[in-house]
Amino acid sequence: MSQPGELDALDRAILAQLQQDARLTNRAIAARVGSSEPTVRRRVERLVDEGLVRIVAVASPFALGHRLMAIIGLQIERAYQTQIEQALQAWPEVRFVGLTLGSYDIIIEVWHSDAEQLLEFLSNQVGRLPGVQRAETWQVVKLSKYSYDWGMQPSAQSQIRNTTP
Repeated sequence: MSQPGELDALDRAILAQLQQDARLTNRAIAARVGSSEPTVRRRVERLVDEGLVRIVAVASPFALGHRLMAIIGLQIERAYQTQIEQALQAWPEVRFVGLTLGSYDIIIEVWHSDAEQLLEFLSNQVGRLPGVQRAETWQVVKLSKYSYDWGMQPSAQSQIRNTTP
């Protein structure tokens, strides 16, 4: 079993099954990963309790009427960083906030129903934040991949430790 805050090979296999279908029973997951139902149940409880996993329904933004996705790069005055972060995190149309190194200090992802809403967001919300010096927006015209399946990504394979469940 992995240490608190870490995922071993069995945790990752369980996670991969949950990401395919979070409605699977512990028994079904156990059969698919070659473990017992009590072990899977304990592992899932631990992952949730430690905050490593949240089991939620992921709705399609398009099904909810969000037809426009944009990525926005912000250059800010660092003295306002915390205030800007908190404002961005509070706005429901902002789906991702990341502090970056490079041309932009913060990158955000937003979803809107149309270009008019995006323009209003940029003008009336982002544009009025103290400390925002510049915003550059890229409208996503085709969404080729939008993934939440972190459990068994190729980049994660190198991190899987050979441990016995």
